[in-house]
Amino acid sequence: MAERRIKNGMRDGWGLRVTSVAMLVGAGLAAWWQGPIDAPEPEPTEQTRETKVRDVDAAAFTSAQVGDCLTWDIADDGAVSNFTVVGCDEEHRYEVADRVDLRNVEEWVGQFDEDAPEPDQDTLLQLRDWVCQDPVLEYMDGKLDPMGRFVPAPILPPSKSWADGDRTMLCGLQPTAPDGTPAQATGRAAEQDQANVVQVGECVALDDSGGLQPIECAEPHLLEAVGLVDLRATFPDRTPTIEEQNEHLNQACVAAAEEYLGGNEALYQSTLLPFWMTISPESYDAGTHSVNCWLMKDNGYGGFSSLAGSAKGPFTINGEPKVDPPPRNPLREDGAPQPQQTAPGAGAPTGSVDGQNATGY
Repeated sequence: MAERRIKNGMRDGWGLRVTSVAMLVGAGLAAWWQGPIDAPEPEPTEQTRETKVRDVDAAAFTSAQVGDCLTWDIADDGAVSNFTVVGCDEEHRYEVADRVDLRNVEEWVGQFDEDAPEPDQDTLLQLRDWVCQDPVLEYMDGKLDPMGRFVPAPILPPSKSWADGDRTMLCGLQPTAPDGTPAQATGRAAEQDQANVVQVGECVALDDSGGLQPIECAEPHLLEAVGLVDLRATFPDRTPTIEEQNEHLNQACVAAAEEYLGGNEALYQSTLLPFWMTISPESYDAGTHSVNCWLMKDNGYGGFSSLAGSAKGPFTINGEPKVDPPPRNPLREDGAPQPQQTAPGAGAPTGSVDGQNATGY
């Protein structure tokens, strides 16, 4: 690893301390994950988006079985239509894990007899967390990363069917984007990488819940994605330790940043730093195997500077044009580089902090 750093004009990687690890791992996306509930119902603390099947789509809802994949159209006002069963190898919005008769759920969850009104948003959250969680986990053979892109979600029958006494609820998996909004997937969830990642070239900021939200790079942001690394390519038959991930990603993310910007000198001149986040062993075992490589700028106080504009073009740091770094020492004639100067604002070598890393140069 030391040879790689020298070859790329790198010094030892330095850890980046941030105010809250939860800011970066998207704490809001994991709020649905709760352990066994023995106490009375807590007050729901988050909102959920309801997939409201229209009455004309009742036949598709009724025919949906465990293992089926579903899709639907969403209008600008959020209205759902054309609810239908599709092949799981096609793009879809949902995978059915169970069909639940709500008349059989425990009374402390709720009572859904013939006269019961349709569940409201708070009740849907309770049904998601307390009724759908176990069958979804069983469907996935226990391998579901609560920090990943697939989340348990309930779907209720159409209003007319509910009024006619249908108390069937579908429990299943809904793919989400990094900011937690519903997305689409191709292929069965159990066969996919559950990593919540973005495409190379996308930028992310923090949303109101502290999660990562994709945003136009022209807008203020914290990170710009320069690579996507599937750790299974390097660790095909075992779960890598955090130290092993850091050692591999230190090389992979520097290389990705150089390729993204056009070489080592371009990376140095940008004054930005390669950055990555590791995967916990629990998440890796549950099905999350990929991480993004990012570019970021530390603020000199253990946090992030605000960037605006892509690193590939003109950009600002905290609203100001970047300051060019000092000239680097020339290479020796024998090809071995001289010790390199550090770009302004780079932190002191400290190692890894909380599974997050940035590499200075």
